[in-house]
Amino acid sequence: AINPVPRKMIAEALARSAEERGYAGGLRAVVSVDGGVALAAKTFNPRLGIEGGISILGTTGIVTPMSESALIATIHAEVDSLRAAGAKTLLMVPGNYGEDFARRQWGLSLDRGVKCSNYIGDTIDYAVYKGFRRILLLGHGGKLVKLAAGIMNTHSAVADGRAEVLAAHCGLAGLGTEKIRAVMDCVTVDAADALLTEWGAAEAVWNSIGERVHFQLNHRAGPGVETGFTAFGARGVLMRIGNVEAIIETLEDRE
Repeated sequence: AINPVPRKMIAEALARSAEERGYAGGLRAVVSVDGGVALAAKTFNPRLGIEGGISILGTTGIVTPMSESALIATIHAEVDSLRAAGAKTLLMVPGNYGEDFARRQWGLSLDRGVKCSNYIGDTIDYAVYKGFRRILLLGHGGKLVKLAAGIMNTHSAVADGRAEVLAAHCGLAGLGTEKIRAVMDCVTVDAADALLTEWGAAEAVWNSIGERVHFQLNHRAGPGVETGFTAFGARGVLMRIGNVEAIIETLEDRE
């Protein structure tokens, strides 16, 4: 299981090496990781159908360790900086996927936002404490779907609940037992969404989930704070709840 960016880097390195040596024939790459099988057993790979080795996800191979407290302190420092500059609207993205989506979809950059990682609840709490009046959350549905169950720390080691949330809202949308069981058996949210789309039930299910996510965000933020969020998946936007466009305007106006 090799992500697109490292896959591209491997191909480019091979092509560059071949060109330097004047070689124009075919190439075959064998990728191995020392102790990969043992490492994989400690991850969620087996649940995703990735067996016999570890995933190749990054680009540099450099890992910067950071404790949970240090990461949260970093998030708080970034929120402090934005508030000190006069911002009252906060853009939150869990990671690079959300940042890329914000840039592609609306041309937004993180100069008015923060990467909150898995600490969505903690970041909301701190933003409210610092006086932010509007919060916009953008991210992948595979992570944000957990919020519908009130899971505000979305790290898989803390809680999952993705399949359970999807199954519950499939039931609310009137899907039968067999389809609900099929969704429960999906190993990714994108796979579940593909089934829902095939059945013509995606809009009803995601709208139901979105309303619950919005309830949980508003409950966490409390009165006087406007929240909105957008979640995306493999086929595009899955959920868009709240006055998203108006909140984006306040970001663009640097309000």
